[in-house]
Amino acid sequence: MARIKQGVFSWEDVLAQQYQNNKPTGLPRSRRYSALQGQRTPPKPDTRTEWTIQHQSALLARLSPELRLMIWEMVLGGMRIHIVQRTNRRMGHILCPRTGSCEICRGGHRSMKDVPGRLLALSMTCKQIYCESIGMLYSLNTFEFSNTWSLTYLRPTIPGDFWDAIRAVELRWAFPGHFLPCKDTVKSIYFSAGRQQWVETCQAVTCMPGLQTFTLQLSGSWFCEPVEKIPVFLEPLRELHLRQRWKLQLPQQPYYVEEIRNIDGDLRKRGIECLVRAV
Repeated sequence: MARIKQGVFSWEDVLAQQYQNNKPTGLPRSRRYSALQGQRTPPKPDTRTEWTIQHQSALLARLSPELRLMIWEMVLGGMRIHIVQRTNRRMGHILCPRTGSCEICRGGHRSMKDVPGRLLALSMTCKQIYCESIGMLYSLNTFEFSNTWSLTYLRPTIPGDFWDAIRAVELRWAFPGHFLPCKDTVKSIYFSAGRQQWVETCQAVTCMPGLQTFTLQLSGSWFCEPVEKIPVFLEPLRELHLRQRWKLQLPQQPYYVEEIRNIDGDLRKRGIECLVRAV
């Protein structure tokens, strides 16, 4: 396929435009200036963390805060949450059953529906429980992104303090085609078109202040590049430094299994701190 005029019908423009058009609407910004007076309005008191003690509730009035937090942690923690995009550019989620029957883990999600009430039922009970528990929803669970676009899409749709609380992220490489530099004209088009989204995703990951664990899974359905090109692909993650090395999961193919040591050594020489495995 030959490239047509740049900026009009090129594949780079088509895919880049699709990426921009699918972006969800971010949270509205707070108004800092009065629309009528054109002056800075005095800040209003933040009542989001204020509540009245519910003396009729044995759970909230009699149970100690330490025990309540333990309960919230047991209910809201330890889950694997798939982040997906729905119609009308809406972001959604699906709880992974972790039973081996998850459609998203097997590469699809069309028939699965997100159930917000199940995930937020506890936090939405009342303002006190919300303030005590909502942060745990982000800090105690693993967020899985089957499409790299979804990670950058999610960021502007949730409050910044919630985004900063995320500690565990799993990302699966889901771009079709080859996105590494090569001399092939068609492949190079896909590479340049997908590179922007991949770099933005890596920048978002490296700038997550609360991130503690990160796993990048390269799906065998799409990723079939030679080992010498893997460091090129992972270059945007060079600045990702965690307490424990993040994990790189390669397709469990004999080719990659036999080259694990060479890949790991090459990445270390290039300053890319990750633990390489074939799964």
